[in-house]
Amino acid sequence: MKLHAWLIALAATPLLGACFMSEAPYIAEGELLARGPIALCTPDDPPCRIALPSGDGYVVEPEDGEEEDLHIRFEALTEAGGVPVWIGEAELREGGEVAWSYVVARPVNATVGSAPRFDLAMPGCGEIARGLEAEAGVVRTDPYACTVTDYALFRAYLTSTYAERFADPAWWADED
Repeated sequence: MKLHAWLIALAATPLLGACFMSEAPYIAEGELLARGPIALCTPDDPPCRIALPSGDGYVVEPEDGEEEDLHIRFEALTEAGGVPVWIGEAELREGGEVAWSYVVARPVNATVGSAPRFDLAMPGCGEIARGLEAEAGVVRTDPYACTVTDYALFRAYLTSTYAERFADPAWWADED
């Protein structure tokens, strides 16, 4: 899918397979992170994309106009280092195919234009030790990709495994 390539660039992940996906959405109702547009930023180039509010989430228009818009919804995940962290569920569509991919986001004390900046990161499925996938609420689909099968367990896995990294600005900047 072309949208997967965009999401990977958006989430600063070098491999498509380094992600968590699902075949159905798990976020029942998203929450807006700020009034108006927000800037979703990663250490990659281009570093930020403007997301426009749409219903209970955001829309990011493709740069080339040939792909479909990316829809992403957020819900609170945890707090790390005094900063809130949200889980984002991006709906990926191409033709008749639909899938959802997961990222995490945190606010940064900065703006892009007038839009508040949020750093994005994509936790890696490849970090789950073999045999512990069920405890993390996922099924491994290849060496690096996992399908989320139990959202509550997946959220618990993220908050316990990534707690220190969520509080570390170097992790968000992909410097660790």
